[in-house]
Formats: sequence, C-alpha cells, structure tokens
Amino acid sequence: MDKVKDVVSNTVQMLEVWQKEAESLVDTIGQLQSYLEEEPRTVIQESLDRLLTTIRAEAAKIISGAGVVLVSPEGKVNVRETYHIHSDSWLGRLKSQGFSILTLEQFGAFVQSLKSEAAGGNLIPIIELLRANTEFEWTSVYSPAPALTDSQPREPSTSSGWKLSDFLPALPPHPPLPRGLFKD
Repeated sequence: MDKVKDVVSNTVQMLEVWQKEAESLVDTIGQLQSYLEEEPRTVIQESLDRLLTTIRAEAAKIISGAGVVLVSPEGKVNVRETYHIHSDSWLGRLKSQGFSILTLEQFGAFVQSLKSEAAGGNLIPIIELLRANTEFEWTSVYSPAPALTDSQPREPSTSSGWKLSDFLPALPPHPPLPRGLFKD
C-alpha cells in the first residue's frame, strides 16, 4: 500500500510540475500572440511615417510654388510642382487616367487615415501602397514628356479584390470614393 501511495504522490507531483509548465507555456504563447498581432501594425505605421516624411522632404526640395502629390492607380506616390492645380491640363489628364491629385496637407491626412485603418487591422491596402513605394524614383516617373505615352503603366494587383482608389480621399467637387472595404 505504501508503494501505491508513493507512486500516486510522485504522479501528482509530476502532474503539478507539468501543469505549472503548461501554464507558463500558455502565458508565453499569449504574450507572443499579442506581440505578433501588434508588431505588423507598428511596422506599417512606422513605414507610413517614413513615406510621409520622404514625400515632405522631396516636396521641400523641388517645390518653389504650389505642389501636388500624385498617387497613381497602382499606389505609386510622386511629387510635382504646379502653379495652377485646378487648370493644369497635365493634371487633368492624370486624373482621367485614375491618378489622385492631393496637396501635401491632403496627403498627410490620407496617411493619418491609413494609420487609423492599420490600427483597426485593415492592413492589405496599406501594404499594397507601401509595396508600390518601396523604391522612390524621383526622376519624373510620370512626366508629361513622351515617356508617359510610350510607357505602359503596370496593371494594379486585383488578386485581393480591391482597388487603391477605394482608399484615396475624394477631392471636392467629386463625389466621395467608395469605402466598402473599411471596417465600420
């Protein structure tokens, strides 16, 4: 009978040790899961900050008059100097091709809205925008020179079922862009 008690006692002690180890593992997994859920949002928000800082720095270098931030249908961001934002025929052609024309302040507000989306967990459109801007080519990618008509803009990725234009702010007097993919 003493042997049975010893075996049961040893088994109970071993189970208690395993239970403590399991609880410790569950706690560690919970902390890791929290980190993994928060880390992508932090990285994306920092990337958006870098994009905004880069655009502002580039705008400060090249703009002596009024400037605009061009966002292509694929999400590529560029800065251009303009003196007549509402009457510039080149900007009108870009708008008709699906470009969004934003002031620097509007672009800053757009980045802030994307940060809110990232905080809410809607990361796909933001990742696509950041991916389109991983290499800044400030050599006038969207110049009004013949290169614009000769080159074919690459098709936006439709694999995720959304278009970047769904996430760009609408400019007056245009109607607001659809926001169906944003979480309410």
